[in-house]
Amino acid sequence: MKAPHVLAISSFAVHGTASLKTFTTILGERILPVPSLMLNGLTNMALIKKLDVPFTELLQSSFELAVNRELELILYIGYLGKAEQVDIITEMINTYRPIIKTIIVDPVCGDHGRTYVPADVIARWPELIKLADLVFPNLTEIKILTGHEPNGTQADAFYIEAFRKQYPNVQLVITSVKTSDDKISIQYYRDNECYSYAHPVLPKNYGGTGDAFLATFILNHFYNTLSFDAALKAAADQTYELIKNSISSNSNDLTLSTIKILFPNHE
Repeated sequence: MKAPHVLAISSFAVHGTASLKTFTTILGERILPVPSLMLNGLTNMALIKKLDVPFTELLQSSFELAVNRELELILYIGYLGKAEQVDIITEMINTYRPIIKTIIVDPVCGDHGRTYVPADVIARWPELIKLADLVFPNLTEIKILTGHEPNGTQADAFYIEAFRKQYPNVQLVITSVKTSDDKISIQYYRDNECYSYAHPVLPKNYGGTGDAFLATFILNHFYNTLSFDAALKAAADQTYELIKNSISSNSNDLTLSTIKILFPNHE
């Protein structure tokens, strides 16, 4: 049986390292990238411009070609350009469900206690989360998607429990939970169990680290056949090293040039 391809829906930014640029670097020929919008740079940069793409035509024709080539797909849904893209994606899922083996959703809408996408996009994320097998929000997104303020100050467990009650049928991986002043963890919830793995907090944040973590998880779990927990740990370790290397090289952007060191068999 052929290994699945990753049909990845997200933004593409020219400047910076995030979204589809990161996924393509890490997953290589395994990825089928479908941009939801184009940007000249990451949204935290000055002089940002957002440009529309022919999303419906590109996504539908990409699915049609996957059927023609007899491919199986992992569908990844990340940064969305417009709220109406949810309708298009939902229609494509319903139409092409037989070739979609796993749906992974990263409900991109905020981080570090603030939102950074329009409210109408945020309002539509629950529809896609309910279709997902795996969902990878950060803690700010957990708060937003349960109707709370992004900088809410209640205990983390309060928001996490609210999310699990609201979306009981998806496997939840939270990508940034600060467990102490000097530790930050990923947390994976399944049934009544929680797998947690922590790293020291590094002195600099980079846009795109969540994308690097998720892309390396996909590579480790679905292609290198690591168990779910082992793939999460490996992805966390590898992303940590990418951040450390980026800091050491005094880079303004997350650097992926060391990817071959982290993945000796990477092509």
